[in-house]
Amino acid sequence: MGKLKIKRIMWTLFFFLVIGQVQFIYAENKQPTKNEIFTFLQEAFVAQLSLAEKYRTQQEVSEILSPFFTEEYQLLFTKEHLFLEPEGVIMYGTDIPDYFIPFYSYNDNTKLLTTLDKIIVYEYFLPQLEGSIIWDQPHYQILTITKTTSGWQISDYEISEAKPEENASND
Repeated sequence: MGKLKIKRIMWTLFFFLVIGQVQFIYAENKQPTKNEIFTFLQEAFVAQLSLAEKYRTQQEVSEILSPFFTEEYQLLFTKEHLFLEPEGVIMYGTDIPDYFIPFYSYNDNTKLLTTLDKIIVYEYFLPQLEGSIIWDQPHYQILTITKTTSGWQISDYEISEAKPEENASND
């Protein structure tokens, strides 16, 4: 896929974010569907990537991330990936994917465990010994989406050899 095409896809997804296509975030009594959750995660990833496009203020960074991530998660992500330069805050390329939305397949391999106020999204990844990101052990990449006063937000990221607990209902 060409660089221009990736940029066009990112901007298209970002546009949908701006016009409010992720309506489930603010739904107070509605459990989001699997497709809504997947869209939410994909748009959160685009929001993260957009921080590499230009220098921004801390306020702009917060405005971009806050529809998707709790304040605590934002602090972890920004501490790991953003740099303060004289021109502002920016994200540089990285081979360390910590706190980024995982590269889920968004198909039957991506699993959900849900309760009324929490959604656990996970996928099992086999060893990857080639490419820009390498890991030699199979593992689960797990995100927790929590219902907050601001709506549904990503609150935790974990890499684990153990499958998430089945104490929530499967979707």
